[in-house]
Amino acid sequence: MTARQPIPVTVIGGYLGAGKTTCLNALLAADHGLRLAVLVNDFGAVNIDAGLIAEHGGDTVALTNGCVCCAIADDLGAALQAQTERDPPPDRIVVEASGVADPARVMRLAGNWPGCRPAGTAVLADAATVRARTADKFVGALVVQQMRAADLLALNKLDLLPAEDAAPLRAWVQAQAGPADLVETRFGEVGPARLFGIGDAAPAAAPGEAGAGQDPGHGLSSVVWRPAEPVDPAALERLFADRPDIHRAKGVVAAEAGWRRIDWSGGRLALSAASSGPAQLVLVGPFDAAAGQALLRALDGCATAENAVRGTAG
Repeated sequence: MTARQPIPVTVIGGYLGAGKTTCLNALLAADHGLRLAVLVNDFGAVNIDAGLIAEHGGDTVALTNGCVCCAIADDLGAALQAQTERDPPPDRIVVEASGVADPARVMRLAGNWPGCRPAGTAVLADAATVRARTADKFVGALVVQQMRAADLLALNKLDLLPAEDAAPLRAWVQAQAGPADLVETRFGEVGPARLFGIGDAAPAAAPGEAGAGQDPGHGLSSVVWRPAEPVDPAALERLFADRPDIHRAKGVVAAEAGWRRIDWSGGRLALSAASSGPAQLVLVGPFDAAAGQALLRALDGCATAENAVRGTAG
């Protein structure tokens, strides 16, 4: 029996809201002819085209193009092992590092897992916020560390900046990323040929390092809001804009016009239709206990705002 060849592993990293999930959505739908296993932290956030889904079982979705999308849950090693045992095995494994992870640590585990080999790290950076993030006392060092882990650094959303700001930002990002190849992307789309052609280098394991499954906190915490009433998206957007400590907000809420998917990052709110609940928003930022409780009270006011609008209209 012919021995299996190690499966190439590509890691996709970047800070919260940089565009990693959008990148994965495009990759799963692309016509590349590869059987991909995409391992993600937030399984529900990957908005897979319903026409591609062949079978949905638990935390794994099998697609008609031969790809699968799987949740990492709490154990990246177990997810990797499951892929190496598939018959036939995937052509490639793509691992999404969480927004507060060091992609180099993720690659040290995933790329050196038995039956796998490292095949490059891609890191996305939000052009509109990356400089401010690196100056943040809580997460600045992490954002720089992420960029320096890149073999390929995708400067995303550069089209949203004034033209005169683009060239200085490119130069600054390249200086942070060192020898990484720099590409510019819209909507986080890195072509499969570009993504899978970034090489086979990965850092060696650091002495005494247990693995990459645990993400350091870097002063960040999450707040989960579960509104019991319909929400006013405009009130949410005003709240987010007034709170620079909210680095990321993502989830689904009920609104007067129906269910809405909320995605806040980089000072921008993206709204899209959602099929159903449950209503829940996860917000990430440097919140202590008191700030978290205050934020929940402010969010409750957004639900109240919706009810007030409806009552006045009626």
